[in-house]
Amino acid sequence: MSDGAIAAKARAMFGSRLSEEDYMRLLQKNSVPELAYTLKHDTYFSETLAGINEKAIHRGALETLLKMDVFTRLKKLLLYADDDQAGFVYAAVMNAEEQLILMCIRAFTEGDDQGRSDMIQRMPIYIEKYLSFPIQKLSEVGDFRDLLEVLKGTRYEAIIKRYQNSDFKEIDYIGLEHALRVSYYDVVLELISHVNGGNATEEMQKDTLTRVELDNISIIYRLKKYFNGKPEDIKKLMTPRYALFNAREINHLIDDCTADQVIEMLQKKYHRYISNERFTDIEHYTQVIRFRMNHHFIEYYTEPSLVLLSYLMLSEMEIDNVINIIEGVRYHINPERIKSLLVY
Repeated sequence: MSDGAIAAKARAMFGSRLSEEDYMRLLQKNSVPELAYTLKHDTYFSETLAGINEKAIHRGALETLLKMDVFTRLKKLLLYADDDQAGFVYAAVMNAEEQLILMCIRAFTEGDDQGRSDMIQRMPIYIEKYLSFPIQKLSEVGDFRDLLEVLKGTRYEAIIKRYQNSDFKEIDYIGLEHALRVSYYDVVLELISHVNGGNATEEMQKDTLTRVELDNISIIYRLKKYFNGKPEDIKKLMTPRYALFNAREINHLIDDCTADQVIEMLQKKYHRYISNERFTDIEHYTQVIRFRMNHHFIEYYTEPSLVLLSYLMLSEMEIDNVINIIEGVRYHINPERIKSLLVY
């Protein structure tokens, strides 16, 4: 395959994404079964949702299936990928591995055992060669010792050991989630460092570092806005990677700024992407930045790995949009409010 094949395929698939009209149609539905029917019969989620009973499917099961749709898309792109791009497939799978580990722990703290089971069962067979541990065994985990045995020899083992506790319910869940996320970003940046793509490689690094930075700023804002977070506690959750901000500026946001001032600084640094965007909440703001950045990459660059990375990120955001609609319909939230959360 030519270097441009995977980029062309990813662009074609991106062109089939849900349109504004599709989103408006979904927003008019009154129940989860109605949404499931439309997604199954009238969108390209049909392949992932084939075989479901849309009249009886539970909200949680539907959302789990939709999250797995990224693997349906990956399968199609793998036909055009070489070994370099396959590394980014592993990065996508690694993200799923982390979610499964966290779901395994949540199953004991929040009773989400069904969600864990559904995700394990739906993991496509072709993905297995990219996995670093036998995910089926997660269904047998009953305590930390079991979990560590499943993860033995993987990069996750050392991370989990740092947070080991005799009771799952007493785990520092936020700290563990943060540690896994830092590890994920480190692997992605390491993969990018081996891509010989010139300017495109720099853009991939910028894109990933921006994602890290926006995560950091979201944490700073939320802890200041809603929890009166102390600077020393906020700093523990920071990932020491930077894009448009530097370390001194991030520390200034933590030590000296109010939540509103954090948003003002974000607007100044990222004005290129959000100059015409009204602030509603921090998650929406950061999603808009990421969407516009990756939309630019997928439209104007031909480096296969950059296009693949951008397409995967945009796919995750599209799935988040649909899940937001499902949650909104399920809890009878005003459609206009749900619409304001969508990024497309």
